[in-house]
Amino acid sequence: MNLLHRLKPEYVKRLNQKSDDYTELVSSTLIALENEQYVSQLKYYVIIDLQFLLSSPTSPYTFFSDDS
Repeated sequence: MNLLHRLKPEYVKRLNQKSDDYTELVSSTLIALENEQYVSQLKYYVIIDLQFLLSSPTSPYTFFSDDS
């Protein structure tokens, strides 16, 4: 299961809300999440983009459910 499927619903909603203002950034972030299965596989810039888009400087592990 890829990271996009594991992204918590409240964060999916926030990304959808941000897509009007940051179309390219949200699109590239969603593609990165589709292509990876583990948070540790994400490139650093994707983590920074997620933190910016979700307005949360927390650990990227908190954005995802533990479901496998």
